[in-house]
Amino acid sequence: MPLAYRIQQNNHYMHKLLVMFLTCAPTFVILTISYEGLFYVAFSTALICWVRLEHAVFVFSSSKTNSKPPANGSASKAAAATQSPPPAFRPLTLDDARIALFFLVLLKSAFFSTGNVASVSSFSLESVCRLIPVFDPFSQTAMLILKIMIPFALVSANLGVINRRLGVAPSALFMLVIALSDILTLYFFWVVRDEGSWLEIGSTISHFVIASLFCVFVAALEVVSGWFVAGVDVEELLPPARGEAQPADGKLTNGAVGSLPLDDQGADQ
Repeated sequence: MPLAYRIQQNNHYMHKLLVMFLTCAPTFVILTISYEGLFYVAFSTALICWVRLEHAVFVFSSSKTNSKPPANGSASKAAAATQSPPPAFRPLTLDDARIALFFLVLLKSAFFSTGNVASVSSFSLESVCRLIPVFDPFSQTAMLILKIMIPFALVSANLGVINRRLGVAPSALFMLVIALSDILTLYFFWVVRDEGSWLEIGSTISHFVIASLFCVFVAALEVVSGWFVAGVDVEELLPPARGEAQPADGKLTNGAVGSLPLDDQGADQ
């Protein structure tokens, strides 16, 4: 039913994220038998808070940077820079590395929060045996993988929204995540052992292979994120100032963004 919003589509990012949450919720809840449904709600709420918090930090940092007076030698350069058109996308900064690290933590949490952190074997087939009582390894494994992939889709969509809201180049944050994953892959490559017990050799090789496949998995999540956030509107919906007409789509024009209505006493002053 949430997919019916396309009849009267709303491209605001909060609306799209809510539609995505409601669309995946029935499938996830049907395939759960314990507290995992509460995890789905808590995890989605944490992602929404993450999106809004990162944008608030970016706005606060930008306001502090713009409020600083220019140096004596850079006054003419600043005046010349104001005459040139602003760039379409801002460059990456050191603060964006924090977003990439948060994404990696949330990505690990999406996989291990509902099971045993030390073992992947905690994802048993009990949640799908109620729907397919006859043992069918291919169908049951496909349904279990679908359940595991839903939180990953939510994380990728929220990172795509953050990428749009912060004004960086498309896929810039995903490229930063892949760069950090490459550093992790190089570390696991460095600790690969070719001597000792078979268990130690196999463990080090498997860690390196998993880290290498993780980079490919993040690239696949980028494609999923681009499909979910295509055409999304990241502007905030604010009430119009007094005396201004309300647009048909409920949004403000560029000149009215951030303007607040004044009371009668403030208007007289």
